[in-house]
Amino acid sequence: MTKNQNKKLTASGLKSLESNLNERKTIFVYGGQFAVTISVVFRESMIENVLKAYLSILNELQEHGEGDEDLIRGSLGIFNTLVLREFTDLPIPKSNDLNRLITVTNTLLDTGIMKEVYDAISPQQLLKIEEKLKSVQSNFDQVVKTIE
Repeated sequence: MTKNQNKKLTASGLKSLESNLNERKTIFVYGGQFAVTISVVFRESMIENVLKAYLSILNELQEHGEGDEDLIRGSLGIFNTLVLREFTDLPIPKSNDLNRLITVTNTLLDTGIMKEVYDAISPQQLLKIEEKLKSVQSNFDQVVKTIE
């Protein structure tokens, strides 16, 4: 009978674990003209960065009276762009300037680059984002019900 050996986590062990999370791959898009580097593993902390940026944009829309339903529905494309901003080296502005993000989103969609990059991302990694988004939505709905 083999005993399960427990090891103490060391700084070098933690660094090794982190390096496994930093794996990247390169794909070529737009007929092979452009190289795009993609994270292989979507880190939980980076997924949270995407959600924070998205919620910040939605809050800004609401606060400035620009929060009409059509614009909010249209922000789904922006969410996808925020995912690409966090997990690729595509030239997406780091600021959450809505007009710039809409322009970049439309360009990525219209050129087919967004689809090409998303097709190259592991479905398991996209599922992580979807599950986290559902969790945030569920928590948000509960807070709204409490307020009402």
